[in-house]
Amino acid sequence: MSVFTAAYPVGHPDPDVSVPDNIITNHDSACQERHNDAVEITDSLMKNRFSCRYYLPKPVEKKTIEEIIDAARHSPSGNNMQPWDKVYCITGALKDAIGREMVEAHTNTPDAYSAQYLYYPAGPIPPKYAKRRFEFGKHFYAPLHVDHGDLKGRARVSTRNFNFFDAPVAFIFTINNGLTQGSWLDVGYFLQSITIAARARGLETISQEAPAKYQLILRKHLPIGDDEVVALGMSMGYPDLEKVAQFSAKQPKREVSDIVEFCGF
Repeated sequence: MSVFTAAYPVGHPDPDVSVPDNIITNHDSACQERHNDAVEITDSLMKNRFSCRYYLPKPVEKKTIEEIIDAARHSPSGNNMQPWDKVYCITGALKDAIGREMVEAHTNTPDAYSAQYLYYPAGPIPPKYAKRRFEFGKHFYAPLHVDHGDLKGRARVSTRNFNFFDAPVAFIFTINNGLTQGSWLDVGYFLQSITIAARARGLETISQEAPAKYQLILRKHLPIGDDEVVALGMSMGYPDLEKVAQFSAKQPKREVSDIVEFCGF
């Protein structure tokens, strides 16, 4: 048994030697207790996740980031292609410089920039998804006292995307331009793994499509190759829980019964 459940079944071809081998027990109750702890911890990490937009000015150690990526690199991918081409981790003066340039572009010349892909459909969003998007806006902007029709207020709020919400660490994720939807799904696994591994260490994150629009600015500062599509950004740091409580609202999630369709049960 691993510290949580069975890390590897009997006969695993390449067991991870970092998994302790001294936690095997013959006591079923102890095994069950570890299993229950694993369920509780894992469910909590996922159910209490939120998009963090407020961070403390506390640095994140490089070693911690390496540990998070080390865990996330085990994410599943089709035929083990591991299509998360590069993860550019930026901090300090470089992050601030990139942020300032993106904010300036977003404020003054936003039409001069575009992402390399469409995050949302080019045409109308199907009604049920459009409704959820609208509902997100109501929950998101209400604590900020920004009305739906307040375009200047909404633009002011969105600007924080481009300085990475003042987080101490930011990531830019790219994917090779020769890959298609399946590999993009795999990158999603990777992002979720980073999010969960970060939460387990007391950090919070927010995944961001917005910086992809300013990929030309990112390319000025980062060694992004011509064959790389800038897919997403992510901010990470220790959460400012006081501001989170003041300015954030928990977004509703669909019920299990609305998501799963049991067939053959």
